[in-house]
Amino acid sequence: MKKTVKKVLKIVLCVVLAVVLLAGGYVSYVLLSYNRIGDKPLEVKGSATENAVSLGTTYKALSYNIGFGVYSQDYTFFMDTGYDEDGNETCGYYSTARSKDEVLFNVNGAINAAYSQNADFIMFQEVDTNSTRSCRVNEHKKIVEKFSGYDFVHAVNFHTAFLPYPLYDMHGTVNSGLTTLSKYKILSAERKEYTVSTSFSKYFDLDRCFSVHEIEIDGSDKKLYIVNSHMSAYDEGGTVRKTQIAEMKSFLDEKARAGHYVVVGGDWNHDLLTYNPEYSYDETTRPYGEKKRSPEWVSYLFDTNKKPLIEGYKVVASDNVPSCRNNDIEYEEGKTFVCTVDGFIITNNIQVVSHETIKTGKGKKGVDGFAFSDHEPTVMEFKLN
Repeated sequence: MKKTVKKVLKIVLCVVLAVVLLAGGYVSYVLLSYNRIGDKPLEVKGSATENAVSLGTTYKALSYNIGFGVYSQDYTFFMDTGYDEDGNETCGYYSTARSKDEVLFNVNGAINAAYSQNADFIMFQEVDTNSTRSCRVNEHKKIVEKFSGYDFVHAVNFHTAFLPYPLYDMHGTVNSGLTTLSKYKILSAERKEYTVSTSFSKYFDLDRCFSVHEIEIDGSDKKLYIVNSHMSAYDEGGTVRKTQIAEMKSFLDEKARAGHYVVVGGDWNHDLLTYNPEYSYDETTRPYGEKKRSPEWVSYLFDTNKKPLIEGYKVVASDNVPSCRNNDIEYEEGKTFVCTVDGFIITNNIQVVSHETIKTGKGKKGVDGFAFSDHEPTVMEFKLN
């Protein structure tokens, strides 16, 4: 009997020791794998033939978060929580794509939707190059193959060690970033780092950044800067996002003081319409008929006094259709929480000609809207004054 007990205890001890060693090994692997890229020049490639933009000419910019190709209309994401009509908490399920075919359907659909707009400047976010979650599809390569005649730049903003959660659908390794395209030659490009969390979660978070692309202006010593940005979303208390807002404002201030022209497009992960002085929306009168309680990740770019968090610049956001859906449940118009977090911030020497969010049509479920991503593309026509 004693021998049996000793044998069982020895087995238990071995199992515990193995678990401790595996956990310690994984923690060491994560710690050793972690690094932040920082500020750095970016390589410009492509075949744009136009050398410079001109004052007084109308140009079109497009911004589109393609959601790394996994967000079909019936896809839900395990980190997205929300509330149903009765106030009960809801939560998504998946972490990775359900198939490579689904990734290809979504990525190709998103690329074609953007291509149809014939924009001069295009800013894509969440573009995977070699990630477990998107079945190793090189989405950046597919984009640049479609957009011949453009210069292009890719800035990495998410690179991780293997992420073993959730256990039923492990996120794996991720390599992802921002892809920017221009019909006009990009003189230079730079990656500018955003501040991220300093807690242990930094080992599993995006290496947030914005990318800056310099364009010549015909007959002027000033430059046009096209900026692609993707701010943090899962930020409890909003402290990291406040810092990122300040960092973007500092960049804008520097360029504006020198008289340059700046167009920043991207996924702001802030509601751009609530308290926006261009509209009449507040927390009780949301656009699109949305009355549900906001998910925890939603913050506002304007305060209750209708002042933007980034003061001194124009915020260009459209309310014709929402630009983002929550992923706690499958997409269903009128039931899924929607808002507008995608748009542009521009310097005051730029005139807005028009702007709208593009409804991408029927996707996998046959529902109208959010056909290929949990975001919709947003476009702006503008002139340099």
